[in-house]
This record gives sequence, C-alpha cells and structure tokens, in this order.
Amino acid sequence: MKVLLINPLTIEDSMVNITPNLGLGYLATALRDNDYEVEIWDGVKLGMTRQKLIERLNRADYDVAGFQVYTRSVRNCEEVLQMVKSIKPDTITLAGGPHPSGDPEGTMKHLLVDYAFRGEAEIGLVQLLDKISGRADMPYEEINNLIWKDNDGKVTSNPLKPIEDLNVVAMPSWDLIDPREYPYAPIGAFSKKNPLTSISTTRGCPYSCTFCANRTIMGRKVRARNAEIVLQEMELLHDKYGIREFQIIDDNFTSRKALSLGVCEGILAKGWDIALSFPNGVRLSTLDEEILSLLEKAGCYSLGLGIESGSLNTLKNMKKAQSLDEIREKVELIHRVTKIRTTGFFIIGYPTETKEDIMQTIKFSQELPIDRAQFTICLPVPGSEMTEQMIKSGKLADIDFSDISFQNILHVPEGMTMDELKKYRLKAYTGFYLRLRIILGLFSEIQNMEHVKFLYRRVAKLFSK
Repeated sequence: MKVLLINPLTIEDSMVNITPNLGLGYLATALRDNDYEVEIWDGVKLGMTRQKLIERLNRADYDVAGFQVYTRSVRNCEEVLQMVKSIKPDTITLAGGPHPSGDPEGTMKHLLVDYAFRGEAEIGLVQLLDKISGRADMPYEEINNLIWKDNDGKVTSNPLKPIEDLNVVAMPSWDLIDPREYPYAPIGAFSKKNPLTSISTTRGCPYSCTFCANRTIMGRKVRARNAEIVLQEMELLHDKYGIREFQIIDDNFTSRKALSLGVCEGILAKGWDIALSFPNGVRLSTLDEEILSLLEKAGCYSLGLGIESGSLNTLKNMKKAQSLDEIREKVELIHRVTKIRTTGFFIIGYPTETKEDIMQTIKFSQELPIDRAQFTICLPVPGSEMTEQMIKSGKLADIDFSDISFQNILHVPEGMTMDELKKYRLKAYTGFYLRLRIILGLFSEIQNMEHVKFLYRRVAKLFSK
C-alpha cells in the first residue's frame, strides 16, 4: 500500500509561521518502519501551490490519503478530499490532527473520510493499515485512538491512549520534510541563526487551562524523550542539514529538569555554535536559576512566556493556576540572571472578561520587564473546556469553526462589541510597542531586509480583519 500524507494548506492561504511538518514526519517514519511506502505533500514548502497539489492528486498512484486537519484548514481539506474521491473513489481517506481530536464526531460527519484519529496516531495508523491490508485481524475497537463508523453509521471514538514511552517513537523522516525546502518564516517572528527548524521533546500537559485543548490531543501526563535521543536528532540536523537554530515547540521542555539540563549539557559538550528558542512558550513555574543559566550557555536567546492575563479574575476563570506575584517573580528572575529576551503571551476577550479585566492585562504587560508581547483575542478551540462550556450555554450555537485563526474574532464577551474588542487589541499593541526601550530592542533583533518583510507581513496579517 502506498500512503500519501497531505497538508493541504499552502502559502497562498496566507500562512504566517511555517516550519517543517513534524506531525506528518513522525507518521511517515512509523509507516516506513512497517514497510509501507509513504510520501508527504506539505503545501507550505517552497514553490508549492494549489495547482501543484491537483497535479499530484491526479497521478492517483496512492492507496491511502491521510490528511492533517487543523480547524482553520477544514474547508481546504473538504475540497481536497472531494478531489481525491472523484479521481479515485476507492482511495482510503483518513484525517488526523488537532481538529479531529477536538471534534471527532463532526469530522466524521462533515468530511469525506473513512477513518480518523484523535491524539497520537503513530501506533494506531499502522494498526489500521495492517487490518485493511490483511496483515493483521484486529477489531476496530482495539485500534489506538481510532475514530470510526459502525455498519449503522454511528461514530465511535476509541479511548484516548497516549504513547507511554516516547523513546520508542523514532524521529521524523527528515528527508521528507527537509528544513532547507521551507521558506523563512520562523515561529515567533524572530530568529538569530539560519537555517533553523523546530523539534519536539515532550508530549502531554498536566495543567487545566480552560482555553487550551492540548490535553484532548496528547493527554494529561507529560511524557519526555531521553536527552540522549533528542541530542541524536539535533546532531543529525546539525551535521546533515546544516541547522544552526532549534525552535523547541513543546510547552513542557523545562518541566522535565533531567531533559532540559541533559540537552543543554550535551550541546555544550559537543561545542556547537547554535541558537535555541522557545517560541510556543514555557511554563513560568518550571523556571529556576539553574535551568535558566544553563539554557543561556547552551545558546538560548528567546523564551515565550504563557502569562495570559493581568486580571486575577480572568486567571482564576482560565484555571491558569498562577498568581500575578509569581509571574512578576519569574519574569524578573529571567532578566536578573540572563540576557534571554522574552515574549509575553496574553489573551484578551475571554468569555467572562469585562473591559476592566482587559485594561488590567494591558497595564500589566507594560509593567513587566518583557521585550515583546503577543495579544491574542480568545479563540474557542474545539475540544477545550472553555469551548465546551460555551456550546452548552448556547453562546456558540452558530459559530463557524473553520474560520478560526489568531486574527479572527469569533466571540465577543457580554457587554462589549466587536469594534471595542478590536480597539482594545490595538490599544494593547500600541501601548506596549510604542515605548523607546521596546523599539530599540526590536531594532537590535532585525538582521536583514528579508526579516523586515516577514515582520511586515505578520503585522499586516494580524490586523487584516
């Protein structure tokens, strides 16, 4: 059986941050290790277009088409799935990724897929294809994380079963997601060295933030790869692909001290001249002087920080489990013991928020010694506790999840209008960035004209709606 793994989103779809597709890369390795032929069509690679995707589909030399589905890519996937079925009706179609994990029943009802997966699919996908190909006779009920329909059309989601030992998951097929084939569009807008790529070291999240669906996808338990295995992957990328910056994209790298210290010590022992960044953020409570000092020595120059709000009421409603005092203490610690630049992540427009709560967040962002800030209008992500509560209360009855993205506003708290919420976002950005310290800091990070163009596209995209 030949498997074509597809990310249908292209640069034409106004993607801002682009990195090698780790999810499809991991799946490709699992399939190859079990003697399946696999190809990845990642639409955000350099030179990829919708027309090239159509040309690839028309070759019809695959037996299985697996789609990576984000909520914002549902419409794209729907169109491409229809093409696949029209070109070769007997193609087995699959869906996986964040959207099926958060909305398994909706995925099976609204997309032309035969099967889907929630959470991790490295094990379940092989089990399913072994069953379909006749290699094994396993009941659908026993296939890891499978979403399927019975003979009566009833959708069943098998229990979420995270992979306990991440060390058994081989590294992504980097030859199929070669970092050199992607455009310069780093997560977080800033980078220090080039070429760069993202890597993942942990899965799962023990925290209960209501706005996040991470637990729905990866489970509550944090599972970490051994530092030695992470270093082996970094060495391959460093030596074979010339990577000089690693963006570690999981949120819990610093929550496993043996992992974080082991990786940093390994980098220093190898003598690499590399940069490390954490554009998706780290948990503030996991940071201490030892970790921060070693991170900086190993090349870390940038940390994202999940601050979220300057309102105690909002933090409580979010179940963020951190206080304003702890936030201040940890941010000040970073700047006292290192020169690592920091980006604070803030959410405004949480369903329970008032105008006063938002103003507290804006004020708090300017009080903290952070270097950059990102103000996201709250997104009702499928599968999060917040979204489920809003659906039950009737607040999201007519929402179109396929329109979800960080620049779109899909819900406005009671007592506010959409225009007011947009003005608060503008006020937050202008109030934070139109300060001499911040402006000078930003100029110091800009390296070339290509970087300027990318920053311009990012800002334009942010305020395009």
